[in-house]
Amino acid sequence: MDMLKIRVVMEYEFHHGSKAAEAARNINDVYGAITTIDRTTHYRLPRFRSENFDLRNEPCGHPKMLVNNDELKAIVEADDSRTTAELAVAFEVSTKTILVHLRQIGKVKKLDKWVPHELNERQREIRIETCLALLNRHTNEGILNRIVTCDEKWILFDNRKCSASWLDPGSVPKQCPKQKVTLRK
Repeated sequence: MDMLKIRVVMEYEFHHGSKAAEAARNINDVYGAITTIDRTTHYRLPRFRSENFDLRNEPCGHPKMLVNNDELKAIVEADDSRTTAELAVAFEVSTKTILVHLRQIGKVKKLDKWVPHELNERQREIRIETCLALLNRHTNEGILNRIVTCDEKWILFDNRKCSASWLDPGSVPKQCPKQKVTLRK
């Protein structure tokens, strides 16, 4: 049965002088066992007492803030490294709303690919030569006579984060060079 018709019957029960539980029992006796529950009538009857006979539903929860997907796509494609927090502030919505709309326009978050650093052609050649020399040395000499031990422990402290971009699912992430490694004891 339509909820609007059930609310009309609830209004009838209110004008008849029934209490909420009694009104729910009467409605369920006539229209079926699970037509309404006590909580619904406990909600509606006090509204009738306060002269509010509007039987339509009011929107519940927070108002829906819609984001224009075309505008969001234009902003993300102009600068794909913007965070969801920055986008949420720009559109004045929550980060969850931004994530939903980013998913709708088909964007995924991908971390940029770290490369050791940018090498020119001569540096690449030197690296290849060095690697080949080390491989030859390994095959000619044993490894045990080159092990160095000490009694101190050195830990690399590097707290940089890799940046991320909002890209299409099939696209390749950007490459960004790592900064020079600094050691701290």
